Amino acid sequence: MLPVALLFAAFCLAASCIYLVNDLADREEDRKHPVKRLRPIAAGTLSVGAAKVAAVVIAVAALALVWFLPTDVRLTRFELRPGPLLLAAYLALNLLYTSVLKRVAIADVTCVALGFLIRVVSGPMVAESDKRPGVSLDVSSWLILCTFFGALFLALAKRRGELLVTQGSGGGRSVLDQYSPQALDTLLGMAGAATLLCYSIYTVSPETVAKFGSDHLLYTIPFVFFGMGRYLLLLYKRQRGEDPAAVLFGDRGMQVAIGGWIATSALVLAMAR
Repeated sequence: MLPVALLFAAFCLAASCIYLVNDLADREEDRKHPVKRLRPIAAGTLSVGAAKVAAVVIAVAALALVWFLPTDVRLTRFELRPGPLLLAAYLALNLLYTSVLKRVAIADVTCVALGFLIRVVSGPMVAESDKRPGVSLDVSSWLILCTFFGALFLALAKRRGELLVTQGSGGGRSVLDQYSPQALDTLLGMAGAATLLCYSIYTVSPETVAKFGSDHLLYTIPFVFFGMGRYLLLLYKRQRGEDPAAVLFGDRGMQVAIGGWIATSALVLAMAR
């Protein structure tokens, strides 16, 4: 468990560093936004100099922490240290996002989804060195695809929410000028359908049935559909898609969807034993 705990802490630090760098780069644009203008850097409560120093210190701390991860993990055909490599890839991707890709439509949300994907695949790679005999830590390809499209769905919903809040005025995020409501609606539909399809296939795929000893995980699909539908309803009817965390954990309907999924999954796994 120690390697996974170290990796988790390292990625938390890396994400904090990226948030600081992103807020530093966007501070002028954020001041024009009705909500983001209250962020510490944009509001001036955290100085630019202090934020830069903090970002560097946090990045160094993350890389130093991940350096202590096990070295006996094979990554593809080569003997590499997956922890530092994956964390460096995550930082590089997000720095590229901050400097260039966040101003390019489609590339911006794809980059956000890839950031989630790196974190998902890195855990099993590092945990492989610490697993118990006979325990498989392989991640299903369908689950990886579901993670990617799910993150893409949330990123697109965030863009659509920003467009709804700003009424097409840009609201401080320049890439919004490259999007149209119709394009975002279409992309949201594509990402949402792909997420639901990949998750559905994952629940009944032979590798999932073999791993958990049951094909009854398919009964969690209605909760996933309800949750995604509820999210879209909140996005369009109440204009709450701009803050995914607030929607996921602050809405009663979403809490029912998440709680129902957890309870059903736990019941299925308990009955399969």
